Amino acid sequence: MEVLGAMGRTAILWAVALGVFRMMGKRTLGKMGPFDFAVVIMIGEAVALGMENGHGALVRATAVTVVLGVLQWGLTWLNYRWRWLEKLTQGVPTPVVSEGKLDTQKLKAERLSKADLLMELRQKQVKLSDIKEARLEPSGKVSVTKKQATATKASSGKKDSAQSGQGNHGSS
Repeated sequence: MEVLGAMGRTAILWAVALGVFRMMGKRTLGKMGPFDFAVVIMIGEAVALGMENGHGALVRATAVTVVLGVLQWGLTWLNYRWRWLEKLTQGVPTPVVSEGKLDTQKLKAERLSKADLLMELRQKQVKLSDIKEARLEPSGKVSVTKKQATATKASSGKKDSAQSGQGNHGSS
């Protein structure tokens, strides 16, 4: 009988958590900042406690999960309204590469190793020398702006190959 009770509590809390995450919105889960991550962990803890214990824990876990979701939704609404609050709660991007040069002080301040940054750049198929600016975003991802000359060469190369391919249908 205890197993059936745990299964029922699990199903209820799964539905509550699903509803709360949907209420929190796509942005929260897609671009997790520090507060978003903390809320997801707290919801996970509340749900876990509610699944393990009896009826009273189920009610408490449901209440805690809903309150955390409402607080997170409210924070994202306030962040949307006031940019200064978003900067405070979510953080701001940190420039770590400028004109192809690493900013080792910023890397150190963000506790991002040169090896980790170079790995991110390789995954994006970008060379350090081709970068105008790279930023460590609050989500932990690295965004890259390429130098203009590189982008122009790449786009003109695509045009040339596309134009030359138009007159040669079927040839290799």
